Amino acid sequence: MRKTLKIPGIDQCPVDDIVSIEGKGNYTTIFLKNGQSILMAKTLKKFESQLRLGTFLRIHKSYLVNKVNVTGHDLLETKTVKTILNQSLPVSRRKLDLVRGQLA
Repeated sequence: MRKTLKIPGIDQCPVDDIVSIEGKGNYTTIFLKNGQSILMAKTLKKFESQLRLGTFLRIHKSYLVNKVNVTGHDLLETKTVKTILNQSLPVSRRKLDLVRGQLA
C-alpha cells in the first residue's frame, strides 16, 4: 500500500490527504483535504492501479473516493456519497452493491 503519491507542485503528497479523484478523459483532478485541487494529465485507471490496495474505492466510472474522508452516504434515494469537502459524488448502479458493502 502506498503512503505517498508524487504530485506536481507537491513533491510527495500523503495518500490520506487525498479526498477524491475525478477523471475526465485523459485528465484527472485530485481534491485534497486543504481544499486545493490539482489537474494532472493521467487517467483515472492509472491512479486506481496505484491506489487499489489502499482505502480508495471506485464508486463511478469518473470517481475514486478515499473511504477515510467519507462523511455520509445516501445509497437508497440519491445514490451519492458525501465527503469532508462537502462534495456529493454519484455512485453508479453497477458499483452500488460494492459501495454498500464497503461503506455500510
